[in-house]
Amino acid sequence: MAIPILFLTSCLLFLSASQVVNAAEMEIKPGVRGIWKQPGEMPPPVLPWKAQWIWLGENIASDMMLARRSFDLPDKPDEALLRITATSQYQLLVNGTFVCHGPARCTPHHQSIDSLDIASLLRKGGNTIAVRVHYLQGVVSYHHPGRAGLLAQLDLVSGGKTTTFVTDSSWKVHPDPAWDNAAPRISRFHLEVCDRVDFRLQIHNWAGQEFDDASWSAASPLQRNVGWPKPQENARPLALTPPWTSLVLRDLPYLVETERKALNLIEAATIAWDVSASGKLNGADDTASTLDVVTLSNDIDERIAQGIREYQEGNGPLVIPGLDSRQTSFLLFDFGTVLNARPNLDIEGPVGTVVQVMCAPYTLDNRFTAKVVDSEFKDRLVLSGQRDVWEASYLKPARFMGVVIHAADGPVRIHSAGVRQVEYPFVEKGRLHTPENPWFEQCWQASAETIRVCTTDAYTDNYRERRQYAQTGYYAALGNYAVFGDTALQRRYLRQIAEEQQANGMMPAYAPRTGDDFMVILDSNCFWVRSLRDYLLYSGDEKTVRALLPAALKLMDLFQGYTDNYGLLNSPPYAYWLDHARNDRRGANFCMNGHYLGALESFAQVLGWLDEPGAQVFQKRADRLRLTLRSRLWDPDRRLFADAWVEGRRSDLFSEHANAMALAMKVATPEQAEAIADVLLAEDEHDFIQRESGITMVTPAMSYYLHAGLCRYGYVENSLNMLQKRFNHMLRDDSNGTLWEEWWLDATGRSGVLAKGRTRSDAQTESAFPPALFAEYILGIRPTQPGLKEVVVFHSKSGLKKFEGEIPSPLGNFSLRWVLEADRGGVLYIEVPEGMRVKLDLASLGSQNERRVSVNGRRLERAVEVAPYLALGNGSYDVEF
Repeated sequence: MAIPILFLTSCLLFLSASQVVNAAEMEIKPGVRGIWKQPGEMPPPVLPWKAQWIWLGENIASDMMLARRSFDLPDKPDEALLRITATSQYQLLVNGTFVCHGPARCTPHHQSIDSLDIASLLRKGGNTIAVRVHYLQGVVSYHHPGRAGLLAQLDLVSGGKTTTFVTDSSWKVHPDPAWDNAAPRISRFHLEVCDRVDFRLQIHNWAGQEFDDASWSAASPLQRNVGWPKPQENARPLALTPPWTSLVLRDLPYLVETERKALNLIEAATIAWDVSASGKLNGADDTASTLDVVTLSNDIDERIAQGIREYQEGNGPLVIPGLDSRQTSFLLFDFGTVLNARPNLDIEGPVGTVVQVMCAPYTLDNRFTAKVVDSEFKDRLVLSGQRDVWEASYLKPARFMGVVIHAADGPVRIHSAGVRQVEYPFVEKGRLHTPENPWFEQCWQASAETIRVCTTDAYTDNYRERRQYAQTGYYAALGNYAVFGDTALQRRYLRQIAEEQQANGMMPAYAPRTGDDFMVILDSNCFWVRSLRDYLLYSGDEKTVRALLPAALKLMDLFQGYTDNYGLLNSPPYAYWLDHARNDRRGANFCMNGHYLGALESFAQVLGWLDEPGAQVFQKRADRLRLTLRSRLWDPDRRLFADAWVEGRRSDLFSEHANAMALAMKVATPEQAEAIADVLLAEDEHDFIQRESGITMVTPAMSYYLHAGLCRYGYVENSLNMLQKRFNHMLRDDSNGTLWEEWWLDATGRSGVLAKGRTRSDAQTESAFPPALFAEYILGIRPTQPGLKEVVVFHSKSGLKKFEGEIPSPLGNFSLRWVLEADRGGVLYIEVPEGMRVKLDLASLGSQNERRVSVNGRRLERAVEVAPYLALGNGSYDVEF
């Protein structure tokens, strides 16, 4: 068979097969399908909206609504499509069977709609749809305040006949009397709350078909409540009404919800009040009534240990002996890994017994606490005296789940403790195998686990803040594209950030935003533009990117307005982050301008790929900015770039940030790069805040630019060794195998000095960049055209001799294996999917005179001497060199 090889002396155009988009649906539980929209796909045909938004009556002050609609069917339906959404969260049950939670995070001005095929759950005769809805105070929709509401429409087809049931006044609703509206927020960073539930007030079996809802109120349909004139009295409530001014079919996969029972009990102790001393619990380090911190003894009370085996095997409850008024029982379960989960209990105890359920991602110094920085993962229940079944309303990071029972005057029986784990349906497609140094594989897996832990319906920075930050999306995608190849999360993040854009072009640091907090982080806006470029590169989704071009252009025009006569962003009016480290942020900051330089070049590249005008304009701005940074901020005495240009002078502060960015963005000349590398790679002392040389160190977040920058100037092996030294302590045996927010779990260096006593996240998405670094600088893969239709392969001098891996693409997985000889040459095995072209960088395989290449046994002579690249089409190749 002829080998599809071309020698490239200039850009060549290959034709690729069209990509077929599969139907966007998934089974979210046996027999129930969830439907969602992928780019380039027409939404499924549905009947027009007839449903109305509903809530409790205006005189009822409750954030938790129980809603139900019963109906009779003459036959089991052939089709049953339920479209449902709520502000803020719904829990759906059909004929008493739990279906799912929803919707995906959104703002009311672009309200996400879930579409579910529930035909398998319906039956001939009586049926009931029940929904528990919680409203989070603080939701906003542009300039309108948020509003509590439920919207649902069930379209049935049976024997060719269509029947529709909708939310309207025919639904029965009731406030949940067991719910406490004063439930505290989990964190100041988001609106989700901890549960405060009193089971003595619970309405039992409210979701069942047999429940008598005759005493419940009719639902109140919601009319427009803003604007003038007011709606007419005879106006019919509609599905579109402020603040819900646009309904959008869900555009990412449904989350996978899995029950996991808590079986590994690692601590069971009775803690007594020491009233005569300080009013605190013996063994506790904080206020007794809340039991915030527990010093672990790693013991299990003998009275409880007797029933562990029966509990674990499901043959009986775990029995906690009764306590006196000065005692508290504490149980701690370990799931072995961090889970995004809703803790749950099936518990039975004396009426009025107070139970706390505490979750934490890790223990530190043999101490357990549910407080992680500004978050507190602690739910509070009051038992009814009967068997109470509870599940938390919102997610917690739960490797460890503590159950605290206060002063029960009789035995408490835990029939089941556990969590409902919630996961984004990632599929691990990429891989890396480095047998000479398995640490790189370990770091690859740690990055994947970090992304999993920090992702549900969005990339979030960590399990603490749970915000969809723009910079988070950028860094998360670096790891994601190489490991999972998912594009739905990135597409949604780009769109949701852009939907909040202000008239002047500025975008918020995160979306959906909450309350009056239109938080601006200037570098986040640069990351948004760079993410737009990366999304097009890895997805090939031109339609989405073209739709976002006006927003990007408006933003780039705003940036241009903040530049000085030299093209520098100089004293911009907005704050910028960079990372958790001290940096001179006066005047024209080098690192901030490096991000701007990246945004300029990314936008120019997007315009060029899409054949849109303006690419040269933005590239010229980038070229000018690069020259300005190179000439004005280089300090010839320190042989480093300074942090900032302030009022016509260079700052006297120096950092890894500025010099990493100088390398990553190709600002440095080869001579400057050599001088920078001498400093950055020096084996000097440091405390992860400042080096012996006096320069400020990057935190894990900015480490991508440090290591990528060194690699881009040829210091690949040195860079990878430094990465291993700096990140290695995060992957010790007693860790969760994730990458941290800062270099410590119990301290921060943000002020320039080490501040102990503040816990940090042990999973931070900004730290999950290594797969992108390894794919490029170990495997030698560099995508160059949208949709990965073109990929450059080169030999990167990583110091490894035998290694292999693959990365996902819209065209299929692209894999390669390198086997290098100790002295020179080797073999490269490549598998190229259909529709992709590979440009093999011949110069990277050896010097011009030494280059001898054969492909699948065919020797390539003179042509190799004049061509910089060898082009490979679809197929398998053995390249000897």
